[in-house]
Amino acid sequence: MAKGKLDFLSKDEIERIHSTSLKVLAEVGVLVYSDAVSKMLIDSGASFSEDGKRILIPENVVKSALSNAPRSITLAGRNGVPDMKLPSPNRMYVSNGGEGIYIRDLLTGTTRPTTTEDFRDFTVLIESLPQIDFLWGMVGALDQPPNLKNLIEIRTGFAYTSKHIQGGAMDAKEAIEAIRVASVFTDGVEGLAKKRVMSSVCCPISPLTFEDGLAEAQVEFAKAGVPVVAMSAAVAGLTSPVTIAGTLTQVNAENLASLVITQTAQKGAPWIYSSDSCPGDLKTGSIDYGALEANLMRAGAGQMGRHYGLPVMCAGIGLENLSLELSTVRDGLPYMMVMALVHADLGSGFGGLDQAAGASFEQMIVDAWVWDHAREFIREFDADNGAIGFDLIKEAGVDGNFLGKRHTMTRFKKESIATSKPDAVFYGRQGRSEKGALLKKAKKEAERILREQTRPVASKDELRAMDEIVESVRRP
Repeated sequence: MAKGKLDFLSKDEIERIHSTSLKVLAEVGVLVYSDAVSKMLIDSGASFSEDGKRILIPENVVKSALSNAPRSITLAGRNGVPDMKLPSPNRMYVSNGGEGIYIRDLLTGTTRPTTTEDFRDFTVLIESLPQIDFLWGMVGALDQPPNLKNLIEIRTGFAYTSKHIQGGAMDAKEAIEAIRVASVFTDGVEGLAKKRVMSSVCCPISPLTFEDGLAEAQVEFAKAGVPVVAMSAAVAGLTSPVTIAGTLTQVNAENLASLVITQTAQKGAPWIYSSDSCPGDLKTGSIDYGALEANLMRAGAGQMGRHYGLPVMCAGIGLENLSLELSTVRDGLPYMMVMALVHADLGSGFGGLDQAAGASFEQMIVDAWVWDHAREFIREFDADNGAIGFDLIKEAGVDGNFLGKRHTMTRFKKESIATSKPDAVFYGRQGRSEKGALLKKAKKEAERILREQTRPVASKDELRAMDEIVESVRRP
């Protein structure tokens, strides 16, 4: 089968990045701010640098972690929602973006801080949109006290979607609380390793740093069998080398160090290679998700993860503020097509604004609609002898007729998606439409969904069990 994909690195370049990454870990090492995690690594074969500040990870420890990491993972849905089996050879599973701190109406420009109700409403939209396969926390529940914020976000996610939830935690305590909530939907905490209804993003901090709370949370998730996504978010020129190859090397080293932490905590624990890296805007000091090179960084990171045979996730899928310029779905296709061609099992980013700082309901809808067409670029095509059609070419070479042949009649719908999705074209068939028309349509759809579908999908018993966990934390 033939499949669209964007490859950036040659085999020699992949090997060069791999070998340099091992050298970085062995000679430069990583900063680990958790004493407990540092001791765990030292006891497993790592060592301190001469100044005692960094953890040096030798090649044999990395190779051991790679050999112990599972090559396939199933991320479970609930209530009949299909599981996501990774690696996924013929599709990318996608999610929304994450943890915006404000919400904006793109049609009026009104902006305000996000609340638990907003978190719920985004979750309802995600549950309703078939184009979205799993949930990230789209926005922060900023109306909650800090000690309850993450817990209530996890609880709200499980209450309003049956899709797989990819959460997180800032420290070990929050990780344990999230595990307790997720275990409501399995056979207790032990059941999470068999039915993985939740995974967790645990980010290394570029350059080559593991914050104490995040590292200790990662250990708790690993022990519980919750898949860890090592989302390295290097910013080229600011927190990593300005070159793509240099950034990919650092991202790879950070991922391998994260893998070592997970496998040291629990041999065989599920783990996912990941990157949310992009160039920096060297004029402003900001990240630049819209840079042309961002997709090449994602493609290269995807290749490195696949080089090791590991499941891969790359963030950065979404149109962000570009939707203000769109008239139709097809206007967004050239941008999202490139994102779709990144060879990853999982992707995220729908609904985000302003370099993922904010979020928008109508933006979520637009991203889902455009993705519904853009993902056709990565569908599989037959490339066997039947698809090549030698006999057809031979026959048509005589009579000049392809249109009336059985080969054409039986295959055209699969080969040319525009026959069933007229918007799946770049040009040549467009009618005239006003700028921003797509957003207006999307806003109406978001309002319709939130008007009609706000009931929890969790049962009364499940809701009660989650609320008891929340109350036990609220009033210890």
